[in-house]
Amino acid sequence: MADGLTPHTQTANQMNPTLVDPGNHEIGQGATIQVPQVLAKYRRIMLFTAASLMLAGFVSLVLWSSEKPYRSVYAGMAEKDAASVVELLQKEHIPYRLEGGGTVMVPEDQVYQVRLKLAGQGVTPSGNTGFEIFDQSNEFGLSDFTRKINLQRALQGELARTIEVMPQVHTARIHLVLAKESAFAERDRKATASVMLQLAGGQRLPKKTVVAIQNLVAASIPNLDQSSVSVVDASGTLLSSNEKEAPMSEGQTMQEYQGKLEQRMEQRISGMLEQIVGEGQAVVRVSADINREFVDQNNTRYNPDEQVLRSRKSSTEQRTSTSGAALGVPGLASNTPGANGTANNAGTQPKDLAKRTEDVNNFEISSTQEHRVIPFGSIQKLSVATIVGGHYKTDDKGEQTFTARSKEEIADIQKLIERAMGFDEDRGDTVSVQSMPLIDIASVVDSEALTASENRVFYMQVARYSLAALALLLLAWFVLRPLATRIQESAANDDEQNKAGSANNPNHLTNEAMSRLANMEQVKHSIHQEPDRANKVFREWVDPA
Repeated sequence: MADGLTPHTQTANQMNPTLVDPGNHEIGQGATIQVPQVLAKYRRIMLFTAASLMLAGFVSLVLWSSEKPYRSVYAGMAEKDAASVVELLQKEHIPYRLEGGGTVMVPEDQVYQVRLKLAGQGVTPSGNTGFEIFDQSNEFGLSDFTRKINLQRALQGELARTIEVMPQVHTARIHLVLAKESAFAERDRKATASVMLQLAGGQRLPKKTVVAIQNLVAASIPNLDQSSVSVVDASGTLLSSNEKEAPMSEGQTMQEYQGKLEQRMEQRISGMLEQIVGEGQAVVRVSADINREFVDQNNTRYNPDEQVLRSRKSSTEQRTSTSGAALGVPGLASNTPGANGTANNAGTQPKDLAKRTEDVNNFEISSTQEHRVIPFGSIQKLSVATIVGGHYKTDDKGEQTFTARSKEEIADIQKLIERAMGFDEDRGDTVSVQSMPLIDIASVVDSEALTASENRVFYMQVARYSLAALALLLLAWFVLRPLATRIQESAANDDEQNKAGSANNPNHLTNEAMSRLANMEQVKHSIHQEPDRANKVFREWVDPA
């Protein structure tokens, strides 16, 4: 029977490095043997957790950086229009984003597809409601006031859509005040209209286009005169003017008149030149010096060398008499017809006594009277500067080279400008024409906006990948590096402890020593449990006889 006092040996493979006491309690030395294994298990869990977090963060950054860029379908929409667009996108399962200012964003590769779908379903996100308002509402039960308001809204929307067709106009808003007839003539209200334009690319609307817009609006509304249509741009500049182009006073009004005069001449000359050199290939600037004083003159000029017969008077006087003297005295007898006096006079012949001729000629010195009225605002001098484009030649590499116009062409253009402006050499007018390369401002603005948009997308991509790389570097530096350092330090400390404990600590003995130590502990335990039996065994060992 093998018991605790029976001598026996245990192999190294049967040894458990953990030492226990008789009460199945771990002794102090045995606990130190289990600590490195527990910590090693936690280290593996921590390393796995850190690696998982790093992988999840990297995947998130890659997904975020590879996300498709978004572009706006329409911007500046009303809330109702934006809701219609969002409803359509939800039905079509198209991802979208909502931003401030009534802007709906969709993936860049689906912008035009979404716009076509919106147009196909009659969604008009432009904010202008036309005559379709009558298709969406039930006319039955509407008041007369509501019908008038709907008609006014429809007219405003249709006119705005028509004006937005013009290439210079980006958006348009129209406010109408319809005419109102009354039984009393003094209470009649005339129709008026106000047009707000947002021009595209910072362009300037020509005067003829402004007049065309006025005529368009006036012809679309009953009892609306062109003079009652005001056109204003988004910057608050009044584009239409119904005042006479004659200044009424000095100061600011005179400056306005000068500006209108210069603008009118610029449009006249540039309109003529664009028919020759092409649209956008002529720039004209006019500087006018105008008279700012009102002059009223009365002049009388005399020329002493010139005498003019003003009047002539001619008179002839002749006196005659008879040879006899007068007979009798005046009375009844002498005045009676057939009397003797008559018979006596009949035989007497008259005689010439005197004859007088008088001629009177009145002469005047030549004089000229002049009454001159020179109103303020008259042109004193005009200066015109003109730049016209030239010719472009394309070489074999596809590069364009600018060639200025010849001197003959410049001279012909200058003559046309002089005739169009009413050139007066005595007045001191000047005209300058040069041929230089011109750049289309609208195309430059559009290309700059497109380039800026592309640059923003590129910078966003660079920022995303940079953030992903930076996050990986920070994770490796602040998480993985300290963790690896701690693992290495812990392993080194364990090696040192094992080496030091091999000489002093029984827990770090070899397998053979551990086996002997275990046997000794078992013997001690048996002696404490069965002292009588142990005493008997010792006696047999000492005295076998």
